[in-house]
This record gives sequence, C-alpha cells and structure tokens, in this order.
Amino acid sequence: PQNLVSVNAPLGGYLINSKLLPGMLVKKGEVIATLQDQQYVQLQQDYLMAKSKLHFAEMEYARQKDLNQSKASSDKATQLAESEVSNLHIMVNALSEKLKLINIDPNRLSANKISKSISIVSTITGFVSKVNINVGKYISPGEVMFELIDPSDIHLNLTVFDKNIAQLAIGQKVIAYSNAAPNKKYDCKIILINRDINSNGNTEVHCHFLKYD
Repeated sequence: PQNLVSVNAPLGGYLINSKLLPGMLVKKGEVIATLQDQQYVQLQQDYLMAKSKLHFAEMEYARQKDLNQSKASSDKATQLAESEVSNLHIMVNALSEKLKLINIDPNRLSANKISKSISIVSTITGFVSKVNINVGKYISPGEVMFELIDPSDIHLNLTVFDKNIAQLAIGQKVIAYSNAAPNKKYDCKIILINRDINSNGNTEVHCHFLKYD
C-alpha cells in the first residue's frame, strides 16, 4: 500500500498547471500540480489576523495580571483575558495545521506573502500510473488527481490453491519466472501468506525478490 500512492488535494481548487503524463518519473518533493482558489487566500488571511489578535490578547492578559496583583483589576477581568488568549491559541494552532495540509509554512507566512495558489508535491520517487485531471478543472477535496507507483519494493503476488497452502511457509525459497521470458529466473522468498480463503478456494502469497531487475 505504501508503494502505490493516490495524490489528492485536502482543499479543493482549480488546476492551473500540471505536466504529468502516465509513465513519467517524479521525485519525492517535486511539484506535480498547482491549484488556485480564493479559499487559500481566506485561510491565510484568517491565520494572520488570528495571530495578530493573539499578540494583542497576550499583552492585555499581562496587563490585567499586573493590575490584579495590585487589586486594580478584578479576578473576572483577568480570567476573561486568560480565556481569550487560550481560545486564540487554539484558533492559531488549528489554522496553522490547515495551512500545512496545503503545503504553506505558517512560520514563513506574512501579509506580503499571501498567495492565491498552492503546490501539490509528490510524496515518493516513482512513476506516474494514472492522470485523472486536466488544466482548468475544479478538483474537489479528496478527489484522486494522480496515482504514483514506487517500484523500489516490488512484491511477487501469487495465487495459491487452498490444498497447496500447507506446503508453504514464511521464509521459504521460491523461483519465479514470467511466461514472456521463461528462461529468466528470479530468486524470491515468501514473506506473507494470506489467512483468508476466497470463494474460489484460493489465497494470496506475497514473495520478496532477493535481487530484482
């Protein structure tokens, strides 16, 4: 599952740029698509405004605390100021996590760095297997834009009849070949035997290539 990746956008937007085609190689961290939407601007605005309010609330709480110590301010006023700081801390942290979801670093965000577009990056080094989008299309949250395959850890997946399962064991050596090249043998070992027998009386056995070409 970790070697087959479905790429989606946590927040929807219009696709304004992508050059991916099936079969292309992509590297981990590489920008593979750019989306644009006004909600990205709104989210950045909300974060910066909440951060500014938090700074003011912290100063007000410090002032109320000093006044309360000299009994120039009531306990209630101090508690209200403390509650406001706590609520704004929650808001800032929540908005910060939302920004991270769309690959915007909240620590580097400022009023003159607000952007209407976001970048979608590849989480693996591998190959593009499917492209489900085109430029100008609105991408809904969670919609699968691309599918990527990491071929660095290919498994041999065998279908085995239930009557043969008893002859197999984890770590057992397997020699495999394809019908296209029967003379080319691959040494493998069994790493997983599925405990579930399907309605056809078969189960799956996963093997690891000792040296994969």
